[in-house]
Amino acid sequence: MKIRVILITCFFCASNFIWAQKPGIKDNATYYLSSIYIGKKKNTLAKDKGHIVFNTKKNTAACFTSCNFIQLQYVLKDHSLKFTSIVPDKQPCPDPLVGLEDNFKENLPKVSDIIITAKQIILLEKKDTLMVFYEAPQK
Repeated sequence: MKIRVILITCFFCASNFIWAQKPGIKDNATYYLSSIYIGKKKNTLAKDKGHIVFNTKKNTAACFTSCNFIQLQYVLKDHSLKFTSIVPDKQPCPDPLVGLEDNFKENLPKVSDIIITAKQIILLEKKDTLMVFYEAPQK
């Protein structure tokens, strides 16, 4: 009986330790755009042309779209992410070739889920990938 209690206790302690080690969004870290998809089609010109910075204490984020910012508020719970406020700069970007700002404005309201790894953030609409961001290595 004592061995069973010890094993169960060790299991719960190890589980809590592993759970505490899960990667999360890093506060004020810059995540650079790796790819963005519109209608399951990848915008091949978008890589490294935008980024997002999360303020995890205030549940806000700022998204840079190559020449403008979009201010965001969000709710994050487990693997669910919902942007509750999306406020772009008043003047649209003159980026007709890349279309990045329009892509962000189209995708951000659709985000419903998030996958966070050690170096990536993947924003999804159900199971469809919308945007992929990566954290630049520390210099």
